[in-house]
Amino acid sequence: MSDINIDTDEILNIEQRYYQQGYDDGVAQSTKEQLIEGEEYGYQTGFQRFLIIGYIQGLVEYWQKNIEKYANNKSFESHLQQLKDLVVDIPIINGDEEVAEFEKRVNKARNKLRVVATLAKESWKISHLDELMKEVGGQLQVSENVDDMW
Repeated sequence: MSDINIDTDEILNIEQRYYQQGYDDGVAQSTKEQLIEGEEYGYQTGFQRFLIIGYIQGLVEYWQKNIEKYANNKSFESHLQQLKDLVVDIPIINGDEEVAEFEKRVNKARNKLRVVATLAKESWKISHLDELMKEVGGQLQVSENVDDMW
């Protein structure tokens, strides 16, 4: 009887092996799902952040094509050019410095947009800008409280 070498610990602890396998599978699946969720969040955030830039660029194009309507207002042309300069080459990289530059330029562009729209007597085009951006871009969907994330 001493010829048989049976590891009884492995037989008696079979539950631990299945527990570990389930745990490892869960970690792998969770990692994969978090990566996908992170990518989706990044795409949505990028879309929302640049939606307003596209809208402003569209307004600038419109006003430039119809500049003769505003020809009697020299400050309009100057402000319009300043607005165009703010949004024409805005950084699209996600580094800390670029994000800070983006935020600064968007804030300046929003303020300049108010001035240009007022000079053009077309404030209605921007009066509900935030609601429009939220309607088109949607709300950010996250799996946890946004305030607790950072």
